[in-house]
Amino acid sequence: MPNVSMNQLSLFGRSTSKARKRKKAGRKARPERIGFMRHATRPAHEASHPVLVTIRCVDKAPSLRAELVARAITAQIERAIRRGVGVVHYTIQDNHLHLMVEASDRTRLARGMQLLFSRIAFEVNRLAERHGRLFRDRHHRRALTTPTETRNALVYVLFNGRKHRFQRGDDPGYIITWIDPCSSTAWFDGWSRDYAPTRDLLARTRAGPNVCGAKPRTWLAREGWQRGGGLLRYDELPRSR
Repeated sequence: MPNVSMNQLSLFGRSTSKARKRKKAGRKARPERIGFMRHATRPAHEASHPVLVTIRCVDKAPSLRAELVARAITAQIERAIRRGVGVVHYTIQDNHLHLMVEASDRTRLARGMQLLFSRIAFEVNRLAERHGRLFRDRHHRRALTTPTETRNALVYVLFNGRKHRFQRGDDPGYIITWIDPCSSTAWFDGWSRDYAPTRDLLARTRAGPNVCGAKPRTWLAREGWQRGGGLLRYDELPRSR
């Protein structure tokens, strides 16, 4: 009978020795996916907390602010709202989206975002005549648990376009009197009386590629945010994140 090493397969087809994992084994990450969010379990979601959601595009994706693309995105946001997805506010930037969202539980939040982002990706790819992934990976969520956090998130979403224009070096005098047409800012009604945009400016912006967000249901998104610093001033700028 030939000698049989103990390291060879046993009668049941398993090795009797411990296999060693080779260094750098497995599929290599594609360059465009390096730095993506890991698929860790999402934290529990409290229905009373709005959520700040951010999702970013892959490199070389078409600009989301191109007129036809922006209109398609806002149409999908409006459609999602009609289906019960609680997008309270949003802003469309060249390569990313920010949204303030409400949901009754974690499952509804996840499914709502999956529905919205899949439809947006389909429409953008159709218009740009491209194939493949549009968004880099999973969206980022941040629960807003206090009035101050919620107010800061409102400023961040509503004035995000203003922040990017400042970073590009555009004229500050013009930017401070500008409402981003690719956002829900024109539909916001929580302005301080002394620092509010004119009605004409709001009306002109509402005629652009934007839609009104869902009516807030949580106390924080509806009125509680005012305890974090009062009504919004039209000359505010978002804090960097």
